[in-house]
Amino acid sequence: MNEVIAKIRAFNRFYMPSMNLLGDHYLGSEYSVTEARVFFEIYENEGCNAAHIAQRMNIDKSYLSRIIKRHEKNGYIHRKRSAGDSRSYHLFLTDAGKTRAEEFIRKSNEEIGKVINGLSSEEEHQLTEALETVTRLLSKGK
Repeated sequence: MNEVIAKIRAFNRFYMPSMNLLGDHYLGSEYSVTEARVFFEIYENEGCNAAHIAQRMNIDKSYLSRIIKRHEKNGYIHRKRSAGDSRSYHLFLTDAGKTRAEEFIRKSNEEIGKVINGLSSEEEHQLTEALETVTRLLSKGK
């Protein structure tokens, strides 16, 4: 087990900087990876609530609440009170928020494209299979 842990840690040390996921400025923006990811989660799950995002991202609800409030203040998110639970809100991106999310998606795709640019079709296939294997194995029991 110690060898597996060491390999995962080594992979993380390689992967995070190679995908520009370290630091406070994700893809040259004013946002951290976590703050930018909130855009994506709402973009992909329009009308979701904060509890859904906190669970998907495995982040603290109070930290997420601060991110949502900041995005709302900046005009990227609007909330609608849930009809079923007046304490809960459904989250939606404004047009500016959708544009921002799509910009992050486009830039992220470009960055990944640069990383895998030199791979052959066979290597791309191997990478895809390896990623699917990692996802499947680490999702066990969740």
